[in-house]
Amino acid sequence: MQQNSAKMAKVTCNMIEWIVMKIPVSWLNEYVDVSDLSPKALSDKLTFSGVEVEGIETSGPALDEHFVVGEVLTCEPHPDSDHMHVCTVSVGNGETLGIVCGAPNCRAGIKVAVAKIGATIPDGGFKIKAAKLRGIPSNGMLCSGKELTLSDDHSGIMELDAAAVPGTPLADVLPKGETVFDLEITWNRSDCLSVIGIAREFAALLGRPLRKPDVSFEENGPDVNTLAKVVVETPDCPRYTARVLTGVKDGPSPDWMAKRLEQCGVRSLGLIVDVTNYVMLECGQPLHAFNHTRLANSTIIVRQARDGEKIKTLDGVDRALDPTMCVIADANAPVAVAGVMGGAESEIENATDTVLVESALFQAPSIKRTATALGLHSESSHRFERSVDPDVADWASRRAVSLLAKYGGGTVAKGVIDIDNRPAPAAPVRLVFDRARKLIGIDLDADAMVAILVSLGLEIVSRDAEGAFFKIPSWRVDLLEEADLIEEISRIHGLDTLPDVAPTAIAVQGADDAPFRAEAACREAAAAMGLAEGMHYSFLSAAELDAFAPEAPVEVRDDSSRTGATSSRRLALPNPVSGDYAIMRDSLLPQLVQSLGRNAARQIEAPALFEIGRVFWQDDGKPAEEKRISMGFCGPFGRDALHRRAAVTNEEAMLWLKGMVERLAAATHSAPPRFEADDCPAFEKGWSVAIRIGRDVAGRMGLVKKSLRHAWRVNSPMAVAELALAPLVANFGSHRALKPVTPFPAVMRDVAIVAPETLANGEIVRAINKAAPKILTGVTLFDIFKPKTLGDAKRSLAYSLEFRSPERTLTDDEVNAAFDKILAALKKLPGVEVREG
Repeated sequence: MQQNSAKMAKVTCNMIEWIVMKIPVSWLNEYVDVSDLSPKALSDKLTFSGVEVEGIETSGPALDEHFVVGEVLTCEPHPDSDHMHVCTVSVGNGETLGIVCGAPNCRAGIKVAVAKIGATIPDGGFKIKAAKLRGIPSNGMLCSGKELTLSDDHSGIMELDAAAVPGTPLADVLPKGETVFDLEITWNRSDCLSVIGIAREFAALLGRPLRKPDVSFEENGPDVNTLAKVVVETPDCPRYTARVLTGVKDGPSPDWMAKRLEQCGVRSLGLIVDVTNYVMLECGQPLHAFNHTRLANSTIIVRQARDGEKIKTLDGVDRALDPTMCVIADANAPVAVAGVMGGAESEIENATDTVLVESALFQAPSIKRTATALGLHSESSHRFERSVDPDVADWASRRAVSLLAKYGGGTVAKGVIDIDNRPAPAAPVRLVFDRARKLIGIDLDADAMVAILVSLGLEIVSRDAEGAFFKIPSWRVDLLEEADLIEEISRIHGLDTLPDVAPTAIAVQGADDAPFRAEAACREAAAAMGLAEGMHYSFLSAAELDAFAPEAPVEVRDDSSRTGATSSRRLALPNPVSGDYAIMRDSLLPQLVQSLGRNAARQIEAPALFEIGRVFWQDDGKPAEEKRISMGFCGPFGRDALHRRAAVTNEEAMLWLKGMVERLAAATHSAPPRFEADDCPAFEKGWSVAIRIGRDVAGRMGLVKKSLRHAWRVNSPMAVAELALAPLVANFGSHRALKPVTPFPAVMRDVAIVAPETLANGEIVRAINKAAPKILTGVTLFDIFKPKTLGDAKRSLAYSLEFRSPERTLTDDEVNAAFDKILAALKKLPGVEVREG
C-alpha cells in the first residue's frame, strides 16, 4: 500500500491521472540486455508491440568530441580586466590552448571541462569560435556545471577529479545521462506496470533471456510466529504474507535507489519506505511496511470495515469507512485501507527498528470500489484494481526483505506467515494453428507461433498437428481465450509487418441487410432535415435520469411482446468508474436535452441534434436493450434569416417536430405515425404526445418543461422526440404498389370551426375522413385563431379539403354532397360549432 507523505500522495495522484509509467532504461537493462539498441529503436519495438511510448526523457548533456578534459597550466590576470584571467590549458597529446576565463575559481593545476572551437554549449546552444576578449585571443571555453546542464551552479568553472587525464573525452569522465520512457499502459496490461514486466516484453521481442534479481537472505531471528499473528476474515484478500525484521536502521536510501525512484516520479522518504516503493515499481506488487511496535498485540486482521469506523491515512486526512471496504486492522482498530493507503497510526518513523512487511493479494473490484468511494487513488490501488500477478506476493516479499537486510542491517525472523486461499489456476487455452493464420493474415509456421508464446512465458501442456494447449503464466491475467493468444502472436511478430489485404465479402443467399440500410436511411433523413448527429455514453448518473423522469419509465410500446415493461428497473453498473457513469441509460432524451442546452448556452442560435443509440433496462430480472432514435431542437430552427428574431411559439415548435417525425417515417416507408395526447413528467403539461406506428406506441415527443431548461437559461421551446427504431424500419425494403397520377383537376373547399382546446386536431381529421367518400384526397389545417371573444377554452380552426377522382372530373353536386356529410360529422363532435357563411 502507499506509504508516502501527503506530498507524495499528491504526486502519486497526478501520475494516475495521466496513466503514465516511467521506466529508466538503465534499470530495464539490469533484467534484459538492451544496451546495444538506441532509445529510438527500443521505443519503436515497444510501440509496435502494443505498449505505447508517450515520450522519451533524457537527462545529462550529449557531449561530442569537442568537449575534453583540460589541465590549467598557467593562470595570469588579464592586463585590461580586474576579474578575467589568461590561461594556458593542456588538452592532451601535447596540445595547449590559450583561453580567457572570468571564473573566480580558475587557477593553475586544476582539471577542468574544456569546450574546444566548434563545440556547441548545451545551455544556450551557442557555438564556440576563436575570439579576442579585450585584445587577448581565446581559443575555447572553460565550462561551468550550468553551461553543461549538469547543475544550476554558475558561480565558477567545474573542477574535475585530479586523476582525470587531459585530452580524455569529457563524456567518459562525467556521469552517464539517463533515458526514461513515459509509457501509457492500458487497463488490460497490468503486467506492464513494472520494470520487470516491460523487461519481459523486450525479452520476447528481442529473443533474449530475462534476468531477475537475487532475493536470498539469511533468517537469523526468532520464529516469525512468535513476533506476529495474522488473521484473514474476508474473501477480498485471497493471499496475505508477512515477514518481520528487527534491528533495522532506517535512514537515507543508497544513492542508486533514491535516484531511480526520483526518475520514476517517486520522492525518496527513507530506506524502509523506499524499499517497498522500489519493489512495487520493480515487479508490480504493492507492499506495505508497518511499524511493528505500534501494532496492538502484534496482530494483523484483514477484514471488512465496521459501521462508523474511521482512519487517518498517510496523507493526513480522516476518512470514514463502511462495510464494503476491506481494511488491515490490528487488535484494536484499522491501521490501513487494504490495497489503497496505509494509516498514520502505524507509519514508519525515524526511530522505527522493527518492521512487518506485508505483501498481499486483494480482489480488483474491492479495491476499485474502495478507492472510488474514498476518492483516494494511489500507485497501489492503481495496480490492484487492474489485477496484479497472483503468484508474485511471496517473491516480492523476499525481494523487499533482502534489500532491507542488506542496506538496513536488519535481522530477519525465521519463516513467513503465508495465508493462501487463491483459487485454482485457469484451465489451459488451446490454439488452433490454421485459425491463427487466417486471423493474422500471414502463413506463420506452427513452430514460430509456439516459440513466440513460449517467449512470453506460456508453457506447452500438449501439442498435436492442429494446435496446442498452453498454460497461461500467472502475470498475464488478460489472456483468457484463443483470440488473446492470436493477438499476442501478431503483436510480437510485428503489427507493422502485417500485410495489407483487400477486404473480401462472400455473398450469402437469403442474407438481408435491410436493418443496416434502414438505419442508414434514418441517419440520412435526419441529416437532410438539418440535424447534426450527436453521440453520448451509454451510461450516466441516476441524478440525470431522475431530473428528467423521476419514475424512470421505460415504456416504449404496449404490444404483447413487452408486457410489464413499465415496471422494469434501471440497470446499475456494479463497479462504475464514478457516480457520474453509474446507470445504463433507459432513454436517449436526458443526454439529448443536455447537449441542446449546452449548445444554446454557448450562443448556438438554433441547435438541432439527433442520435441513434441503444437503451437498456431490466425485464423480469434480465438485461434487455433496443436501439432508438432521438431528435430535438430549440430556437428558430427551420426559419429563414428574415424571420429568426420573432419569438418561437409552442405551436410552431411542436408542428416542426411533428413534421420531422412524419418525414422520418416517410423515409423508412413505415406506416404513417399517429399522435395522441400523453403525459410525461419531463414535458410541459399539454405538450406531451405519444407516437403510434400501427397499433403500437413507438415513442413520444413533446416540449421540455421550463424547470429542466433553466440550467442552461433556455427560454424558447425545446422540442424533443424519441422513437424505437424497430417499428419505424419494419417495412423498410418492401415494395409499394405505384398509383397512377390522376389527370383530372381537384376541387377545393374550406371549412372553419370553433372547437374546445381540449379537442385534438387528430380527432377532427379522423372525423372528417370517416364521414367523407373516397373522393376526399387531402385534409390540411391552415389556420388556428384565438380571438378574445371565444374565451380561453376555445379556438377557431380552418381546414382546406381536397376532392379529386382518378376517373373523371367531379361535378359541383358530387363535391357539395360530400362536403355536407363532412359538415354534419363535424357538428356531432362535442363542443364543435361550424362557422358558415
